[in-house]
Amino acid sequence: MDLSIRIIQESGEYQVIIEGDGVTRILKARSINELISSLGTEVRDLLTIREGDDALRSSPCNLRGWYIRLPISKLLDIVAFLVKNRQGDDTEGIMKYLDSHGLSRSNYRVIIPTLSALGLWKQGKLTKEAEELGKAIISGGQELPNLLYRLATRNCALREVIDKLAEGLSINEAIKLLNLTRRDEINYTGNLLEMIMNSDEFRCLQYSRALEKYLKNGGCFMAIDVPKDCALNQVITIFNHLVSNKGFHLTSLLSDIDITINLSLTSTQLSNDHVLIIQGGKPIGALIGDVITANNNYAPRAREAVDKLEPVATRIIKADNLLFSMIIVPIVIIEECPRIKVYVMVGNKLGDWIARVFDLP
Repeated sequence: MDLSIRIIQESGEYQVIIEGDGVTRILKARSINELISSLGTEVRDLLTIREGDDALRSSPCNLRGWYIRLPISKLLDIVAFLVKNRQGDDTEGIMKYLDSHGLSRSNYRVIIPTLSALGLWKQGKLTKEAEELGKAIISGGQELPNLLYRLATRNCALREVIDKLAEGLSINEAIKLLNLTRRDEINYTGNLLEMIMNSDEFRCLQYSRALEKYLKNGGCFMAIDVPKDCALNQVITIFNHLVSNKGFHLTSLLSDIDITINLSLTSTQLSNDHVLIIQGGKPIGALIGDVITANNNYAPRAREAVDKLEPVATRIIKADNLLFSMIIVPIVIIEECPRIKVYVMVGNKLGDWIARVFDLP
């Protein structure tokens, strides 16, 4: 394993950036002894625990440790400046930014670890993610909150905080998980999280957590409007719930159109605007759907949704040479205590279709 270790001293504190095999770790230490101890532990883990390294490779986050010592608005300004004025050496680009804004060059000591903690800086230069972020800032695009969400969820510490926020924890309580002690770090982290919480991707995560909670515990469903481009995620969650809890009824529906499979042995795989149902490594079916809201007279609204989806499902069967398609339409019933029903319709390549409505959970 090739390791790159960079130590930056700032105001009596040491910041350490360790990079190796796709993993970046950010450490802070208040003394040389603490630095040596922490550094020794991290390097030993990276070099000797192969199973742990393999786990890191498959983990959705590959950045360890959180560091921030400048406002998020300033961080974004720096990234935009570097991308707009890039001419080679990115470290020199940071110095030019500091000079042009009348700031001390020593500020690079807090800029580099913060960029690294978000995956915007690696091996002494901007990453591809930084270039994408910089272009979005320059263009004033609406994707900025979503880009920040994706960056933050690559940091394991921030990912845990974001998960807790999606489950309903307040920002102040969630930030405590990071064990930050400086007021500026707490404020800057709070500002970053506020931006992330305005993203479609966070709202999708929030909706997913609410659905998972409802399917597990019942009660009232506490989310109403499904976020943009998020419906398919919820359809997959409900399909998995049906397989685990109402598998007999789904199997019965499929057998009524002469499809005999063991749903418990299937897996799902995203494929553009639909989901493939896989068995034995081979796609055998497709899953599509949408989430709708309605009152107790939900049938017309559900029928309308299914009528729009049926031609799509038929096309997918023929295009992918599949045995069947399954349409799942979760229906959020709006009342004092919102609840969910789900309209399930399955069809084969011969054009035979059958449907049933299930109460959830």
